[in-house]
Amino acid sequence: MDLYTIGEAVDRLVTVPMSNWTILKDLPLTRIYEAGRAKASGEPLTMKAARLLTERVKKEDVVLILSGFVIKNWDLPETDGPIGAAALARSLDLALGAVPVVLTEDILKENLSKTVAAGGMIVCDTMEDVRYGGRGRKAMVMGFPLDHEEAKKEAIRILDELQPKAVIAVERPGWNEKRIHHSGMGYDISSITAKLDYLYEEAMNRGILTIGIGDLGNEMGMGYVKESVRANIPNAEKCLCGCGGGIACDLSADVGLICNISNWGAYGICACLAVLAGEAEVMHDSQTERYMIEENVRAGALDPVSGMHRPYVDGEPLQTHMHIVDLLHGIIRHATSGSIFTKSYRATWKNKIENL
Repeated sequence: MDLYTIGEAVDRLVTVPMSNWTILKDLPLTRIYEAGRAKASGEPLTMKAARLLTERVKKEDVVLILSGFVIKNWDLPETDGPIGAAALARSLDLALGAVPVVLTEDILKENLSKTVAAGGMIVCDTMEDVRYGGRGRKAMVMGFPLDHEEAKKEAIRILDELQPKAVIAVERPGWNEKRIHHSGMGYDISSITAKLDYLYEEAMNRGILTIGIGDLGNEMGMGYVKESVRANIPNAEKCLCGCGGGIACDLSADVGLICNISNWGAYGICACLAVLAGEAEVMHDSQTERYMIEENVRAGALDPVSGMHRPYVDGEPLQTHMHIVDLLHGIIRHATSGSIFTKSYRATWKNKIENL
């Protein structure tokens, strides 16, 4: 099995320039992706992220997933991010037996919880609940402080207590060199953004695997391609808030993937995890994609292009996202076989027969 070829196909699909950023605003996101690819010594970025996760994360290890992008004036999340986070939580459980813990703003906790549940996971309130009675497709969603000092303390507490093996940011605002968070348009959104940057930064300092997924350059982990972002993205060097730092995120990552829509980057990693596990079900199907998007919107999320409660992500309709998931399955079917659910059911039945 040629992992490079599969990773190449997945990368090309999730970075196809067809979003509002690339078509309506003519932003060269493919150029920024190539800068990240060069830093990875040419390895497809989705496969590199999946490979590192597979190497570092073992059964019952915690993986932190950071997501949620609050839309200013509405205190509601955009649809890009939470759905990718939910997909990753599901895949990390199925592929690696990991314990997914999603972190976001307190005001977005309910939305993320419902979205993760729509992906098929049982959302628990405590780690005791997650571990009670066996793992069983469980996840946890936690809020995080807005205040800098509280965030510093909470970051240390979480890392010390949970001892995560990886931290993944999906469409998560990342501060610039002045430690200010910005919207894609260049406005200061620091007052409504939880300071998860402290946790991400400390994880990097501790040598914990960090992965960042974004689609513009103001997202956490996109410091991985900061020079290219600053050279190619409007407001990257000079924002609209007067801080003088621009919107480009200053926090880097072990792998930084800039893609067409951030959810798609997460799906790409899920697809590669499925390939490495040899199990197609590790990647969610298009009907689950529909359910996650619809539940995310019902829970209050907005399509950021229209500003409406509608089943669109970054201006792209539900059907487009379902097709992307189907196309990813078309790629990974060449490297997976059988069903994880059927095989586990047969194994359980076989054990019962042998113990009669």
